[in-house]
Amino acid sequence: MFGYVSFAQLSTAIRAQLYAIPADVDLIVGIPRSGMVPAYQIGLFLNRLVCDIDNFIADGNISHGHTRKLGITLESLRQAQHILLVDDSIATGGSMQKALARIQESGYAGRITTCAAIVAPSHKSSVNVSFITLPQPRLFEWNAFHHACVESACFDMDGVLCVDPTAYDNDDGPRYEKFLANARPLFRPTLKIGHIVSARLEKYRGLTEQWLAAHNISYGQLHLVDLPNREERIRLGAHCSHKIKVYRDTNASMFYESDPGQSREIATGSGKPVLCIGDMTMVMPGASHLAATAKSALWKLHYPLGRAKGWLKQQLRSSRTPVSGS
Repeated sequence: MFGYVSFAQLSTAIRAQLYAIPADVDLIVGIPRSGMVPAYQIGLFLNRLVCDIDNFIADGNISHGHTRKLGITLESLRQAQHILLVDDSIATGGSMQKALARIQESGYAGRITTCAAIVAPSHKSSVNVSFITLPQPRLFEWNAFHHACVESACFDMDGVLCVDPTAYDNDDGPRYEKFLANARPLFRPTLKIGHIVSARLEKYRGLTEQWLAAHNISYGQLHLVDLPNREERIRLGAHCSHKIKVYRDTNASMFYESDPGQSREIATGSGKPVLCIGDMTMVMPGASHLAATAKSALWKLHYPLGRAKGWLKQQLRSSRTPVSGS
């Protein structure tokens, strides 16, 4: 199970423990890129100037907005007498030690307080200030689409990789096909996705594969619902049952889902966590999975019946279609 921290949770933890930061800190120095996330939150809460480590070492330009006056003004970055060196997390402590060494080697003679917003229990003493203690493995909102778990994860399609279709577009016909071909992308993982699991119908596989290729989204397997039409999918409640089955049958340890309601159902039915992109929360499985297991069993029973029923309807329609004469 992954521990998880969102932007909102990080901000709440920092705000509640501002007292842990020495009152005489006059400059916040972040370690790019992720370290700039808590660095700017701390800087805004304390009304202190914020810069990255490269700009500090180079004694670069001071820049900030003019909406409000800073609590402490500096003529130059190196004029700071006490800096707070910030990273988002510590796993081994290596990145913080390298950053600390760079500043010391630059000749800076002022005080340095080290801060990692999130620390593993075994490395809590590696920094002077921390806000959240969380063991490995862990996932953060700001790295969720670039974390190694992506390579074995299940990803919903609509609402995650691309925008959701509107009710007008979702006609299971020409308008929907146009949407599939031209959907605007949302999140683009930088790693190869293990499994894309969508409630799109199997008949739209070609258009879906073309869209993924056009947007350079790499993946292992694409799992679609093999039912004849939208009506059968709705009647059988195939959205979540399909996703639960794939998630349970794979070695995936994370499911990226857009809809909060489906996220809860998938987590309960699979017994595994779901990252809900709709509100960027981690949904954990409930204590009981009996109802979801029963629903999954009904899906396995009705799925082939739904396919057969759809095929029979198509045959009946074909038999009723008049043959035009020559």
